[in-house]
Amino acid sequence: MSILLWVVFGAIVGFIADYIDSSVHLSWLERIVVGIAGAVVGGTVASLLTTGNLDITAAAGFDLISIVVAVIGSLIAIFAWKRVRPSSL
Repeated sequence: MSILLWVVFGAIVGFIADYIDSSVHLSWLERIVVGIAGAVVGGTVASLLTTGNLDITAAAGFDLISIVVAVIGSLIAIFAWKRVRPSSL
């Protein structure tokens, strides 16, 4: 995926994760960062569970499965974000 597509994908996924977890309010930049981090975390965990290999570079593309996996990864990233920076929330 190109950089611009990663940013758009991260913004969409970050917005969905921010909507699901309403206990944290993120700026647009934070949503993009959390969305991209969630895509990496979710894709890595999904690759580990399905193939048994830890493949960080496995990018499936822009489809519904990728969005669901990235949202789950983003929720994990938000959970970690709340544990690391509780004073900023």
